[in-house]
Amino acid sequence: SILRNWTVGEIGSIAASAGILADHLARDGALQDRLRAEPALIAPACDEILRVDGPLVTNRRVVTRGVELRGRRFEAGDRITINWIAANRDPRAFADPEAVRLDRDQGVNLLYGAGIHICPGAPLARLELRVFLEELLARIGRLVPDPGGGSLRALYPASGYEKLFLRFA
Repeated sequence: SILRNWTVGEIGSIAASAGILADHLARDGALQDRLRAEPALIAPACDEILRVDGPLVTNRRVVTRGVELRGRRFEAGDRITINWIAANRDPRAFADPEAVRLDRDQGVNLLYGAGIHICPGAPLARLELRVFLEELLARIGRLVPDPGGGSLRALYPASGYEKLFLRFA
């Protein structure tokens, strides 16, 4: 599963993230204005938006030792699937977990994994996404949804959009 972390994060996850970020901002003009006025908030906004609507839905793991979790027994060698979206919306970890809050502590955000399973490309991904939003916000007046465009969400196990139609206003 560690080797998988070196291969799962590729251009597809960055493209999905860019679409998710652009769509969120198109639907939240006040956040667009705030990020233009306070560009230092762009990096935490990327992490927080993607915590709520992440580019990767699940990841597989192999249990390394026997453990019981919520009454269910897992043995070494069992294969499990971790749902990152559910983990990042756990109300025990995040107050008001469905809300995008820029004041939230990103230390518990599992967007890029954790521990030995942390995404080795996280620093590059954060840089790419921050620059994407900086340039997008600097070059357009307003990003808005295109109601007649026919945007289409990707289907599980993918995330993001198959098609995303936005307008620059």
